[in-house]
This record gives sequence, structure tokens and C-alpha cells, in this order.
Amino acid sequence: MKALLINNRSVEEIEIENTLEALQKAVDGYIETVTLIGGYAVIIVNEEGLLRGIPSNLTASAIAARKIVGTALVVGVDGDEFTDVPKDIKQRIMARWG
Repeated sequence: MKALLINNRSVEEIEIENTLEALQKAVDGYIETVTLIGGYAVIIVNEEGLLRGIPSNLTASAIAARKIVGTALVVGVDGDEFTDVPKDIKQRIMARWG
């Protein structure tokens, strides 16, 4: 699945397996989702990031309009399933932060 990997000051498009294990590995722990405006894309983050004291991710925080810590992934959603990051979301994020 195509996703945007967001570290503190960088955004890159990656290909990641659409499995719980792969997503957990990417964010270094249990996952939590933050819905983006429109509801057809989410940011996947480490559920325990704040409790673990993981440093802030300024880029992901700006995208989500709330505090995000650690590595984050932006992916699409279709019902309860994760999908490729939507092209329009990818273009907007890459134009501003890519």
C-alpha cells in the first residue's frame, strides 16, 4: 500500500505492507488513527507515544491540527480498511511539506 511516512521534518512516499505488524513496526508500537478532514484519510501514530515521551513530530502535528509524536503514516481509508493514500491528499501534503 502507498503511504506517506512523516518524520519530524521530512515526508516521503513509501510502499508498506497493509498488515497490522508492518504498521506497528513503522510507528514503533501499537497504532492509533487520527482522522483527517474529509474522512477518507488518516494519520497512523503510536498509541502510547505521549505516555512514552516520544518527541513531537512538528510536520505531522501541522497536518493533523493536533499534537502528534513520533513517526507517523498517512494512508487512505475505505470503510474499516486502510488503502493507498489518496492522490489529492498526497499532493497537498507533498506541495507544502515534501
